[in-house]
Amino acid sequence: MRVLKNVVMGAAISCMFVACNIRGFFISQTDDPVWHGPSEEQAASAEEQSLGAKLFNKNCASCHQTSGKGITGSIPPLVGSALANSEDVTKPIRIVLHGFRGAIVRNGVKYNGVMQPWHSVLTDDEIAAILTYVRTSWGNNGGEIKAEDVARVREATKTRTTQYTEAELEQPL
Repeated sequence: MRVLKNVVMGAAISCMFVACNIRGFFISQTDDPVWHGPSEEQAASAEEQSLGAKLFNKNCASCHQTSGKGITGSIPPLVGSALANSEDVTKPIRIVLHGFRGAIVRNGVKYNGVMQPWHSVLTDDEIAAILTYVRTSWGNNGGEIKAEDVARVREATKTRTTQYTEAELEQPL
């Protein structure tokens, strides 16, 4: 009787494994994994992005969003930003280099946060590319910022150790 019970249990377990394998629960060791990466259209779109767009999406979009609309009450929008559309390129450069802190009001919404400084992370070329992207995207018309502009502001502010406040940005370089 005991032998019969073991045979029946063994057969039941074997049937279970066969059934599971048929349903795809187990994969043969010889099966190669299948990669489901971006579509050709998505890959082409990523390749066509400017350096500024790629760097913005990598470093800035987590806060300012890929739409540039920010997060209401937390992160101010870049869409329609006076700084992004200003002729004065030093303010946005100073913000990216050294960060920003404190209360501000944009489009009637109050923000009070901190933006990290990027001076030790991004090069002059990278900051120029990001800011040019911001100043020429989402309907902004601030125009190009050159690496030479960033280098000039970096040199003029090299001893700065804290983020800017809005009042400090009003002070000329």
